[in-house]
Amino acid sequence: MFDFESLTLGEVATIEDLSGQPIGAIADEDAPKGKALAAIVMVIKRRTGHPGFKFNEALNIPLKEANALLGVQDESEPLPFEELELVEDEGKDEASE
Repeated sequence: MFDFESLTLGEVATIEDLSGQPIGAIADEDAPKGKALAAIVMVIKRRTGHPGFKFNEALNIPLKEANALLGVQDESEPLPFEELELVEDEGKDEASE
C-alpha cells in the first residue's frame, strides 16, 4: 500500500491543487475520488522513473491499474474478514438465566 506519510509537502500541495480538495478528503467516503486518485497516481509515476508523467495521463489510467499502483486490493476479491461467518454463541442465553 502506498505510504501517504512519505509524501513531501510539495506533493501534498500538488495533489490538493489538482484534486480541488484537502488531502484529508481522501479518507472521506463521500468525497469525490477521481481527481485525487489521478493526482496520487501522477506522483507515484513521477517517483518511479517517469518524471514527465502528466496529470492528464493519469486521468486516463483504468481504476484497476490505479489501485495496483496504490497497492489497493482488487474489490472483486473478498477481504479476509468478509469470508468469516458469524456464529451465534448458543450458551449466551443460558448464562443469563
